[in-house]
Amino acid sequence: MKSIHAASAALLGAALILSACATTPPPPSAEMTRAKAAIEQAQRAGAREYATEYLNASMTKMDLAEAASAKGNNAQATRLVEESYADAHLAQVTAQSAKSAKAAADVDKSIQTLQHEANRPNTQ
Repeated sequence: MKSIHAASAALLGAALILSACATTPPPPSAEMTRAKAAIEQAQRAGAREYATEYLNASMTKMDLAEAASAKGNNAQATRLVEESYADAHLAQVTAQSAKSAKAAADVDKSIQTLQHEANRPNTQ
């Protein structure tokens, strides 16, 4: 009877060990490539000038993700890569929005200048 309990415990332990190995996520290689591309897109969109905080957060999280992946902590690496991608996307959208707002302000200023010139009396 004791041997049946011991065998059952050993079998259960082996099953737990195997299931733990089977649930270890793979390294987030494709996700890292996608997040790095998003960082590059954010930089091209002007995030260094208009969304520095978000861009820096994205790059820091990517560095941490690479370190976690190198240590074999793939779950943490995946989470950090996802956060890095989200921050890079936010940096890109923020930069694009800021550039659009600046362009709109420039157009408004030009319109005001033209209106001022048009309303100025002719002194010829």
